[in-house]
Amino acid sequence: MEAFLVSVLPMALKAAIQLGVLDILQAAETSKDGDDNRLSAMEIAARVQGRTTSLEESASSLNRILRVLANHGLLSASSAEELMTSFVAYSYGLSLSSRFFANRDLLASLSHFVLLTLEPANQYAYSKLEEAVLHGDSPFAIAHGTTFYSFTQQNHAYNQVFQNAMSGHSQLFMTKLLDTYEGLQTIRSLVDVGGGYGDCLRAITSRYPHLKGINLELPHIVANAPAYPGVEHVVGDMFLEIPNADAILIKWVLHNYKDDDCLKVLKNCHKSLPLHGKIIIIESLLPNTTENIPSDRISLYVDLVMLAILGGKSRTQEEFENLSIRAGFTKVELVHTIYGMSILEISK
Repeated sequence: MEAFLVSVLPMALKAAIQLGVLDILQAAETSKDGDDNRLSAMEIAARVQGRTTSLEESASSLNRILRVLANHGLLSASSAEELMTSFVAYSYGLSLSSRFFANRDLLASLSHFVLLTLEPANQYAYSKLEEAVLHGDSPFAIAHGTTFYSFTQQNHAYNQVFQNAMSGHSQLFMTKLLDTYEGLQTIRSLVDVGGGYGDCLRAITSRYPHLKGINLELPHIVANAPAYPGVEHVVGDMFLEIPNADAILIKWVLHNYKDDDCLKVLKNCHKSLPLHGKIIIIESLLPNTTENIPSDRISLYVDLVMLAILGGKSRTQEEFENLSIRAGFTKVELVHTIYGMSILEISK
């Protein structure tokens, strides 16, 4: 039964994010006296904005949500004595995992990714997953009558949720990458293909001020992209042409597309790079086994998201090697792995 009831977990996490619970708990860590900075459901509910029901009823419902998260390690919990309540209560604090979902207002948070994944538009597409098997069509296009990219251009609110999710993930990921990956130190110019609002390049140019960053994006994204020192936002189409640079960064883009489209992008990269230039590809690589390995599940989940939303797919390292060779490159090397995401360097 857990296989289908587990869908309750992300809904509980979404509720906690939208209620501001994680930020409330984070604030308590710095403001509450003593070593135990946990808060009871009653204390948390009292801080939740927009509540119209009684405090006890609100706390009772909140407690039921939070104990699910605690059971999955997304919160720490301990027994708490509540006066004048009709439910068994606990006190809650942030766990190591839940810290990644706090700081919603600062964007550097995975909370935005949770909200994107559980967006009603995406959930409706997931409910049409069988259409990909029956008719070969994108479930998202079946559900909404248009492609994902057209949908984002037509729906500003959805596009903002999407861009916030990409920005939040990039800010967290790039902090770790720049502390552990040395492949950017000697690069003088770098194109980020499909770089969104330029968050990756902002982090890179902050660490390496000598580097010129070029963010290649679609018009409706560039129109809203903030200005960053050392970063030039360029409107373009990666299927037609990619600006010249010492290196090219492609993070979470190629899995959006089928092989023929990826090959076009890689060939354009080959044309734009100098003799010793390289592509830095960041993707969740598919495993070569179906064994029950927890670290492999993220890649498998991402692959199904690509199938449902974009009609694309995740790939194994061997599949990337094959595409790269067909595009004219000679070397593909897995150089690093961060948070389950792999960094491939592809060289001429």
